[in-house]
Amino acid sequence: MAKMTLAEIFDDDNELLNVKLSTSTASTEEQRVLNSLAEINVFIDRHQRKPGATDKPSVSEQGLRMKLAGLLQQTAIHEQLRPHDKHGLLPQQGVAGPQTLEDILDLDDDLLTTAQDDIFNLVHAQPAAAKTDEASSRRACEEFEQFKPLFDQCAQEINAGTRKTKRFSREREIDAGDFFILNGIMVYVAEVGATHTRNGKKNARLRLIFDNGTEGNNLLRSLATELYKDANGRRVITADAGPLFDVQIEDGDTATGMLYVVKSLSADPEVSKLDGMLHKIGFTSGTMEVRTQNAKDDPTFLMAPVHPVRTYTLYNIDKVKLEHLLHNFFADARLNIEITDRFGKKVKPREWFLVTVEVIGDAITRLQDGSIVDYRFDLDSGQLVRSD
Repeated sequence: MAKMTLAEIFDDDNELLNVKLSTSTASTEEQRVLNSLAEINVFIDRHQRKPGATDKPSVSEQGLRMKLAGLLQQTAIHEQLRPHDKHGLLPQQGVAGPQTLEDILDLDDDLLTTAQDDIFNLVHAQPAAAKTDEASSRRACEEFEQFKPLFDQCAQEINAGTRKTKRFSREREIDAGDFFILNGIMVYVAEVGATHTRNGKKNARLRLIFDNGTEGNNLLRSLATELYKDANGRRVITADAGPLFDVQIEDGDTATGMLYVVKSLSADPEVSKLDGMLHKIGFTSGTMEVRTQNAKDDPTFLMAPVHPVRTYTLYNIDKVKLEHLLHNFFADARLNIEITDRFGKKVKPREWFLVTVEVIGDAITRLQDGSIVDYRFDLDSGQLVRSD
């Protein structure tokens, strides 16, 4: 990547995760440590325990544990932090620190690690002319319980090998429904706002959800800048179950579209209670990201953001016929719901089914090997059963 110019640095909205301080004279280092303690306080408030005090801490929790260990090491800043130490994490005044190697080794293992810097730690001051219309500070995500299953599922899929991570390399890779790993914390792009151009470069406001229970309303280019700067910045590749029917792709084969399965992120309790059972089976001639980017304004997506679960690239196949086949196969499980669009018009979405993703995958596998003609979907059991 080419080195950024000073103008580009000032152009970026680099106020991501900027925790507001109580004093305007705090130095960058003071801001960093106060932000770290504030982040740890938020975690303890939410989980009622110190970060790391569990058998299977998440990646972000391990990062917080390291930060806490780093703060405890830096005795020179304890007096500065003490007024903000609402959970009594710092040692009491007058308590002597470790005096011998044995004392050090008896402490938390993370004492000998390097404390991790805050995500999006500002390096350059931003002039008034470059300030954005909307401040982008990090805050607690009130709807985090709605997003937490997505983080858990993504982590499980990475561990299982059905998802992979790769080095972040292009801004255009940032789309709604994508996951990234930034400074050890998983980031989910929940929404992408309207695209605008500034200094000849496209940008958009994002709603970012972090797996530590916070969220930010930040610019796409700001996220890209921080991912570039993080030597370990990664993009989580969306699961693609592969080509449908033509497993061995040859010269001359034609990609005719994509079959996708998504779950709804609707806050409507009647929809959210069906999480894990309700999926949309859709088809597009373009990319899934483009198809779903305006889901919150589209009644066919239940007027809410969606999360991709699986995608299948179609080769040499009529997607309309395949759509009718799958939709008819699961017709008994079709969701009967009426949605009001932005203009007050009543719409009945036809592509949502009360079927687990595993059963959908089973049906597609049987489509590939031709055995689907011997099976039907049984509504009572929710499984594929042999036809009588």
